[in-house]
Amino acid sequence: MIATIIITLLLLAARLFGAPFIKAYSPGHVEAVMHLLTVALIICAAVIIDRLGRRFYWEGHIKKRRGRDTPRLVQDLVTVFIIAIALAIGLWWQEDLTLTGIAATSIGVAAAIGVALQADIQDVFSGLAMNYEDTCAIGDWVTVHSQDLKEPVFGRVSGLSWRSTFVTLEDGCRVSIPNHLFTSNPVVNHSRPRGAKMLDIDITLDVRVPADRVMDMLLGEAFKAVRKPGLARRPEPEVLLKSLTNDAGVYCVRFWYYPDQITQAPAKSIVLLALQDVLLQNDLPTPVQQVEITQPPNMEFTLGLREIHDGLSRANLFRNALDQAQREALAARCKAVEFPAGATLMTQGGAAEAMYIVLEGAVSVAIGSEAADQQEVAISATGDVVGEMSLMTGAPRTATVTALTRVRAIEITKQAIEDLLKSTPELLQRFSRVLAQRQLENQSLAARKLDKGAVEGDILAKMRNFFSKAFGLS
Repeated sequence: MIATIIITLLLLAARLFGAPFIKAYSPGHVEAVMHLLTVALIICAAVIIDRLGRRFYWEGHIKKRRGRDTPRLVQDLVTVFIIAIALAIGLWWQEDLTLTGIAATSIGVAAAIGVALQADIQDVFSGLAMNYEDTCAIGDWVTVHSQDLKEPVFGRVSGLSWRSTFVTLEDGCRVSIPNHLFTSNPVVNHSRPRGAKMLDIDITLDVRVPADRVMDMLLGEAFKAVRKPGLARRPEPEVLLKSLTNDAGVYCVRFWYYPDQITQAPAKSIVLLALQDVLLQNDLPTPVQQVEITQPPNMEFTLGLREIHDGLSRANLFRNALDQAQREALAARCKAVEFPAGATLMTQGGAAEAMYIVLEGAVSVAIGSEAADQQEVAISATGDVVGEMSLMTGAPRTATVTALTRVRAIEITKQAIEDLLKSTPELLQRFSRVLAQRQLENQSLAARKLDKGAVEGDILAKMRNFFSKAFGLS
């Protein structure tokens, strides 16, 4: 910009005061040089106008209004148009050339250039079509499919020039793709229309595992995972049985994400980690790869008494407080229960009758005095415990827990805990220690500092008082 202004000032000085010097050295060319200087001044003025337009319109007003850069191709086309108009005005003013003559000459030159630069011109007009149709814009995530490419290109549009569109890949590298590939091949724009987009993950398991049980487990973890940043709660995730073979069932887990917040690979990784956890926790078998004679699994045992015992083993409250024999004794007093989607497991302020360890599915934990004002504070899925503090201390429920999916859970009643404490009263101390640690962790999230000994003592006193009323424990 500064260089253009300096050149314009020098040309203006030469136009106003240079005639005597030109006449002294070349008397026959004074008029021609003056005409040339005038045309050059008009072109320089056009360049200054274009630079001001780029600075205050393209990079200022338009960028602020649209929230992204205008492609260089559009800006360059405006520049060419302004300079062409300035050149035509200069030649008409100084050389008496008509617009018809200029156009005829331009057509002849353009025809010659068009034959030599046919491929480049195709790219230019493809770029114009992309901008006119608003196929994609800088910042959009796209996948380009073409037989000319070794594999589909996925990345973010970072620039658009006369000949190429620049796509920045997930690894940070930039690919230059000729514009004509965008207009002659399928291009998936993941950013249009704005909003959440769907991804899917396939999970393959042994065909002998009941499909509805697997789907509830996977769906529960998906509900929990989509609460992470960049993933979308709506539309809700879903699990479909995609296909069946002689030894395998393929389950498709669908969920939604925001392309402008997170890319596909990290989004899939978040959900895959959650799904792997639930598969490992429940020892769900993968398809048998070799040919062998096997006995069919006893699913009543695997998904019955054994899963209750395994669920108790995974729950912190019982894993840290009970030994193997005590967990088996408690498992014999518990049962697996099912809740349909939308069912309320417990209501804030209600009395505690049982606590639950989630085996399959997901539940929403919400707080609020009125149903319309309730706010979700957590999602619990496979392996999580809900309602333990109220059941163990006799305090009213502090939250409302609602099934997001069909939920299968271990129900542990107050009577089951009482029977266990009758034979082992010293468990009160262990339970209070585990519950105190959990309460301290919850309070630390709320930036509140509490004394561990005081919290443990308070919980122990409540538990002793609550259970002493039931069966005379001292």
